[in-house]
Amino acid sequence: MIKKNGMLLLAFILFLPVLPANSQSVQDYLKEAFIQKKDICEVVKGALKDKYECRDVVKASIQEGHTACLVVRCAIEGGGPLEGIVKGALEAGATSDVISRCAIDAGADPRELAGIMQREGLPGLGYTPPPGGGPTPIAVGPPGGGSGGGVLSPSSF
Repeated sequence: MIKKNGMLLLAFILFLPVLPANSQSVQDYLKEAFIQKKDICEVVKGALKDKYECRDVVKASIQEGHTACLVVRCAIEGGGPLEGIVKGALEAGATSDVISRCAIDAGADPRELAGIMQREGLPGLGYTPPPGGGPTPIAVGPPGGGSGGGVLSPSSF
C-alpha cells in the first residue's frame, strides 16, 4: 500500500507543471509590482526575469490598460522570446502593424518578425520602416514647360 501511494506521489511530482519561483498568478504579480514600481517597463522586465511566461506577461499587461507598443518594447528589451511577445500582444487585441512597428523600433530582427507574423496568418510585417534618405525630391518648373510668357495686366481680367 505504501509503495503504491509513494509511486502515485512520485508520479504527481514528476508531472506537476513547472511554476515560477512564486506560484502567484501573472495578473496578481503585475498588479502588485506596478503598485510598487509605478513603471510598467520595469514590471515587465521583472516578470520575465522571474520566469513568468512571456506571452502571458505581455497579454496581461496590455489587458490591464498599458500601451501595447510600450509593453512590446519593454518585453523585447527584457529579453523575452519574440514569438511569445507577438502571440501575447495579438491575444490582447493589439494590431499587427503596431506590434511590428514597435518590435522593429525596439531592435527586433525584421526577418524573424515577418516569419512569425506569417505563421500567425498575418500578411507580413504590416509595417515597413521608412527609408533612410527620405523620398526623392520632385523638380517642378513653370507651367507650360518653358520660360517667358510676358507681362500680365490686371485690366485683361
